[in-house]
Amino acid sequence: MENNFEDQEPRTRWWILITAVIVIIVVAGGYFAWRVSRPAVPAKETAEPTKLPRMANLPPKEEAPKPVPPPYSSDAPLLEQVREAMRKGIDPEGAVVLAKSLPQKPERADAAFILLEYAAEAGHAEAALIVARYFDPTSTEDSGTIIKDPAAAYEWYRVALSGGQPEAQNHLSGLRQWAQKEAAQGSREAREVLTNWQ
Repeated sequence: MENNFEDQEPRTRWWILITAVIVIIVVAGGYFAWRVSRPAVPAKETAEPTKLPRMANLPPKEEAPKPVPPPYSSDAPLLEQVREAMRKGIDPEGAVVLAKSLPQKPERADAAFILLEYAAEAGHAEAALIVARYFDPTSTEDSGTIIKDPAAAYEWYRVALSGGQPEAQNHLSGLRQWAQKEAAQGSREAREVLTNWQ
């Protein structure tokens, strides 16, 4: 019986050794398969902790929504005079004269704009120049409830210039300087104006 036991002991050792090798191979193979099938981790995540972004790398600032001024009441006297003149078919030259003659009242800028825009659309160069000033963000003149729009100012200055208003060139230069400064600070509106500049 002792011989039988001694004969079995080496076989048991071999089985234990073979089983251990198989287990090691299976574990190593499983680990290797896990490493290969795992999605790659971007270098950004494995690098040192995220630092705060530098100012030069920040995305452009969002344009703040433009405030909408409150509209004047529909019965504002000057606006009603202008609407009446438009209904009667005032000519572009008469519209410019009437716009310049309106008395100083809170709604004057809006009333004048209606007349001037009508005349500018009819090809009146002086009216186009004044309309451009309404839209020009560099203008300090009263523009009523008209929201500043540098792209519209640029277009109207071009119309005025082509219609024989040399003063429009000075305003275009000022508008371009404004657009360059604002674009450098991240303004998308200013960048669009410069992109379309001819």
